[in-house]
Amino acid sequence: MAIAAISLIAVAGAPAFATTAKHTKHKVSCKQIKEALDGGKSSEDVQKDLHVTAERVKSCTSSTAKKTKAPAEKKS
Repeated sequence: MAIAAISLIAVAGAPAFATTAKHTKHKVSCKQIKEALDGGKSSEDVQKDLHVTAERVKSCTSSTAKKTKAPAEKKS
């Protein structure tokens, strides 16, 4: 009876472990995205090939100078 209960728990828990392994996030660096774009691929091709969103491609390719302002100079 105890063996049947243990095997039932093992079988019932197995699908939960299998689904989490399939849904792990694949990290794509901005360097990989930039290299693909420099290689001649369009942003749409990069999105499809690397499985990233348009927002991710845009955030990796936009200039950081546009996002942040330089500190104002102080007058003495």
